[in-house]
Order: sequence, then structure tokens, then C-alpha cells
Amino acid sequence: MPRFNPIEKPHLKPTRSESVEEDRITCGRWMTSRLCTVKPHDSVARARAILEEHRINQLPVVKDGILVGIVTDRDLRDAVSSVAIAAQQAGAVEAAPRTADEIPVETVMARHVITLAPHSTMTSAAELMRRERIGSVPIVDGQTLVGLVTRSDILQAFVSLNR
Repeated sequence: MPRFNPIEKPHLKPTRSESVEEDRITCGRWMTSRLCTVKPHDSVARARAILEEHRINQLPVVKDGILVGIVTDRDLRDAVSSVAIAAQQAGAVEAAPRTADEIPVETVMARHVITLAPHSTMTSAAELMRRERIGSVPIVDGQTLVGLVTRSDILQAFVSLNR
């Protein structure tokens, strides 16, 4: 039989110790804030080079500091064939770009990006990443990109908080 808890008062502010605990597990505390990014008109070849150089799997796409998309290593790896197939299906008159240098990132990026705020919890980030089967979550303040929570960041938080 479910128990009813008449003492629960969600309208009350958390105690100081609860607030401190919540601050310890926020995305803003654990996110990677020094980010590699690309612009929408940067080439797929440039984005691939950045991923390889920094050994990362996702790149936020920004325009004037505003997050406009995200591109993954898989998006970039499959870009040339994806663009050719899309052009063929659309009945394009012009030849499709044949090299990664000719394809802008905006052609292959995901435009509808799932994001969280800096005050979101790492638990929320982990649940979201698992549910959506994504490797990272951009952290935005309004529309401005301020960080990225990756699987590695979640593991680091888990290890640090459980010591």
C-alpha cells in the first residue's frame, strides 16, 4: 500500500546543506567550458580536423556565440555520401560537392539541439544522454553556449563525489 507523506512541503526552500549538495552536482560545476566549436560555414574537413586534433566526438556549431547546431564525428564521416544522396533524391541539377572541403558544416549538423542550463543536475544530464542516446549535452545560458557535459564529465563527477 503506498504511503502518503503529509510532512512533505515542496514550497519550502532547501536547507543550507541541501543547497550545498545541489550545487555540488550541477552541470555548471562539472561541464567542460573551454570548448572547441565551428561556425555553420566552416567546412566538414575543418570540423573533422578539429575532432581528430582534440580527440573529441561532438562539436557545437555557433554563430555569434549562439548555439545553432551540433555535429558529431559520425555526421562528418558520412557527410560526402549523405550530401550526394540528398542531392540525388532532390533531383539537383548541379553536381553535389565531392569532397569534405566543399561541404559546409551547416549541411550536416543537427539543428534541433537538446540542451540544459548550468543549474541542471548531472543526474538530469546523464538521464537525458541515456534516453536520447547522445554523447554530450550543450549547456546554454539563454541561447548562449557556456559549456558541454560529456560522458567523461559525468564519470568524473561520479568518481569525485563518491570518494
